[in-house]
Amino acid sequence: MIQPQFEKTFEGWRGVARDLIQKSIPPGDIHWSESLPLLISDTQPAQKRKPLSGRFVVPAEFLDLAEAVAYARDEDRWDLLYRILYRLQFENPNLMKIAVDPDIHQAQLLQKAVRRDIHKMHAFVRFKKTTIEGEEAYVAWHKAEHLTVRPGTPFFARRFGDRRWSIFTPEESAHWDLKTLTFGPGMEQHQFTTVDQWDDVWKTYYKSIFNPARIKIKMMKSEMSPKYWASMPETSLIHELVRESPKRLQQMALNHNRAAVVDPSLPLAQLRELSKSCTACPLFGHATQTVFGNGTENAEIMIVGEQPGDQEDLAGLPFVGPSGKILDQALSAAGLSRDGLYLTNAVKHFKWVRSDKVRLHQKPTGGEMHACKPWLEAEIARVKPKIIIALGATAATAVMGRLPKITTERGKVFTEFNVASAVIISWHPAAILRAPSEQESQLRQSQLANDLALAKSVLQNQKLVTTP
Repeated sequence: MIQPQFEKTFEGWRGVARDLIQKSIPPGDIHWSESLPLLISDTQPAQKRKPLSGRFVVPAEFLDLAEAVAYARDEDRWDLLYRILYRLQFENPNLMKIAVDPDIHQAQLLQKAVRRDIHKMHAFVRFKKTTIEGEEAYVAWHKAEHLTVRPGTPFFARRFGDRRWSIFTPEESAHWDLKTLTFGPGMEQHQFTTVDQWDDVWKTYYKSIFNPARIKIKMMKSEMSPKYWASMPETSLIHELVRESPKRLQQMALNHNRAAVVDPSLPLAQLRELSKSCTACPLFGHATQTVFGNGTENAEIMIVGEQPGDQEDLAGLPFVGPSGKILDQALSAAGLSRDGLYLTNAVKHFKWVRSDKVRLHQKPTGGEMHACKPWLEAEIARVKPKIIIALGATAATAVMGRLPKITTERGKVFTEFNVASAVIISWHPAAILRAPSEQESQLRQSQLANDLALAKSVLQNQKLVTTP
C-alpha cells in the first residue's frame, strides 16, 4: 500500500498522481487519506497494468473538475480524483461524458458546492477599515464551508485592487498589498476583534436593500445561511426588518447598487440583449437605453471608455458624440480605424444632471462602476482582446482594479493583468475636450494618438514573436 506525501493542493496532488499513473498503480493500492491511519490490508494488491510509455492525455474538463474538487472539504477527494483519472486512462476515455457514473456524479456535486461557496464568499465578505503600520487597510473574517481562500480571493484583488486588504478564515488567509496576492495562516473568529464605524454603514446599506422576499425565513436562510451571520454586522437587523412594511422595503430597494449577474459564457449578441434589462444600479431609471459595446467580436484591440454621453445614450452606440470624433482623429493619426476594434464603456448607462435644457455628464460613482463591471468582464471574456486601451481613470480602474494616475502612467504597457496580454491607459477624449487651454488640449490629443500607436506596435511585436 502506497501513502503519498504531497502538498494538499491541486498542483501538489497533480504531480504525485501523474507519477502514479505513469507507473499504472491502481487506486486500490494507494492510501490518500489526510488524517486516517494507514492500516495493513489482508487483501492482495490489485493486478498492475503495464507502465505507460511517454506522456498521457486527459480531457480539459477533467482538469477543471479536479481543480475545483481539490478545494472541497472532503477527506476522500484525492482518492476520488485519482480513481477518475485512472479510469480515464485504463477503462473509458469518455468517462467524463457519463453524468450518471457514481464517481463523476460525486465529483460534480463537490465541484458545484465549491463554486457555490466561492460565490458566497464574494457576496458575504465584509471588510472593516483599520490601520496597519500607519497605513490604511481593510480586513475581514469569513467562515468558508470549503477551502476556497485561494480560488475565491483573486476576485477581490480585481474588484478592490486599489486598497490594501486581508481576508481571514479559520484555515488560511489572503493578503493584497496593491501589487501581489499572498496567502498565510488563518485565525478563529474569536481572535478577529477588529470593529469600526463601517459596521453601522453596512447596517444602513443592508436596511436599504433588504428584499421583501426574505421575509420568507426559509428562503432567506437558504440563500444566506445563518453560519455566515456572525461575521456580517447587518444581520443583527433581520428581525427588525421582518417586522417592517414590505412596501417600504421594496421602495428602499430601488435605490441600491448591486453587481449585475452576468453569465460570461453567453454569446455577445445574447449579452447585449440581456443588458437592455439591467437594473443593477439606479442609472437605468434615467438613461434612454443601455449602451453596450460594439465592434468586431474577436477584435485584437479593445478600447474601454468611461460611460456613454448624451448622443451615445440616444443612439445606443459607444463613441458617436463629440468624444467619438476626437477618438476617430486620434485613431487616424495612429494608423488605426474602428474597423477591427471593439469599443465599449466601463458603465453602460448615461449618468447626467439637468441644466436648463441640456443633460450634463456626471462621473459615475465607484458603486455604479462595480455594479456594471460584470458586463465589462463578460465582454472581455467573449472578445478575448490581446490589447486593452483604457481611456480615463474610470475605465482604467475597471480594467486594472486600481485607481491609476493618468498623467504619470499613460503611455506605459502593463502586462501583469490577466484581462489581456497588455493594458495601456490614456486620456479619455472628454478630458481633451475639457482641457484648461488649447495648448493642453493639443498635447493630450497628441498623447492619445501616440498611445494608440503604441498599442498597434505592441500588437505587431506580439505577432512577430508568435510567428514560427
